[in-house]
Amino acid sequence: MFDGRIALDLTKYRQVTTDVIFNVPNSSAAGISAVFTNSGQLTTDGLEVALTLVPVKTKSFTWSSTFNLTQFITTVDKLAPGVQNIFLGGFTTPNIRLVEGDQFGQIYGNDYLRDGQGRMVLTAAGLPRPTANVVKLGNPNPRYTLGIFNNFTVKDFTLSVLLDIRRGGDIYSRNVADIQRNGVGIETAEKERFNADGTLAKNYIFEGVLPDGTVNADSDPNAVRVTAEQYYGNAGKYVAARGFIYETSWFRVRELSLSYALPKKYLNNSKIGGLSVGVFGRNLFLHAPNYPHLDPEQNALGISNAQGLEFNALPQNRTVGANLSVTF
Repeated sequence: MFDGRIALDLTKYRQVTTDVIFNVPNSSAAGISAVFTNSGQLTTDGLEVALTLVPVKTKSFTWSSTFNLTQFITTVDKLAPGVQNIFLGGFTTPNIRLVEGDQFGQIYGNDYLRDGQGRMVLTAAGLPRPTANVVKLGNPNPRYTLGIFNNFTVKDFTLSVLLDIRRGGDIYSRNVADIQRNGVGIETAEKERFNADGTLAKNYIFEGVLPDGTVNADSDPNAVRVTAEQYYGNAGKYVAARGFIYETSWFRVRELSLSYALPKKYLNNSKIGGLSVGVFGRNLFLHAPNYPHLDPEQNALGISNAQGLEFNALPQNRTVGANLSVTF
């Protein structure tokens, strides 16, 4: 199309997978707690778009761009008879599970206790109370991912840039929690920690309902307030798994490279067929507006069917290097 300047490949699909093998819970009275068996049906509806453009093409300069959009939703249509959900990984709270009628691999854990009006139920000290049961807390699956590859060629120089965009998807982050409850995140110092007399300042608040029925509101000068340590502590924000949940949208420069190819005319009288030198970098830039301090591209459960849990993962590497390519 347009002398090869535009190419479009669009695929819309539906895939139904039956007799999926899962580790299905079994009655402990039988002496076996779980059995691997064909026990489910999944339906995946997806869209993939690949668009290649060549906006500029001259004798000395070429700019080409490739866009790859991926969007899909996998739904758990049914599980084994009598099975309400299947545990994929994690702990009592949090965990990743399959629930019939919902998307694949949702995040479950305990939440902040709330009353019938949706208000947080607090202790007399003004701290939240956790629920005894687990509920759905988040969906680790992104709404879409988009890769953008730009290639610029100016005579014998080539600059390539790979951009990576992700929208949506949640994660349970132990790393961010540890940063905050140890008081080393900049957000934990947004308010004064000490009063003028050296005592701990109580200038944080959980809005909700106190045991005596009083509404604890920030607008009330007599409200029960807590210190920064209490707010970000295990009895405060992190008393329930809900406090660990973060949204993982990002924009990143996944890879960038610059290379120079020596013109062939300089190699005519040698046995060298081609020579090029270059520099490259990976993970050079990340903007994750709703995930502070670290890279959300982590998974405590490794390469598995479950994602959405992060437990003290090591930071991602940023790589910078150079290369020399010689052909004969």
